[in-house]
Amino acid sequence: MILRGALALLAGGALTVVACGYRGVDVWVWDWADLVSMRRTRYGTPWSSLTAMRIQFGIAGVVFLALGLFALTH
Repeated sequence: MILRGALALLAGGALTVVACGYRGVDVWVWDWADLVSMRRTRYGTPWSSLTAMRIQFGIAGVVFLALGLFALTH
């Protein structure tokens, strides 16, 4: 259970870093998605805008951080 909690915290931290745009990581993820995505919008990436991507990563980051904290404290 501790390993799951630690991995969830690590994933949540990484998702939060992308959501906050720390050192251009959000643009790097946007460009990477443009290269590997099979489902494309008119912008090329799976998201309609960079803001939509950052919001989705932020929500997922908060959920993973909460799950990680829950797993480590119970």
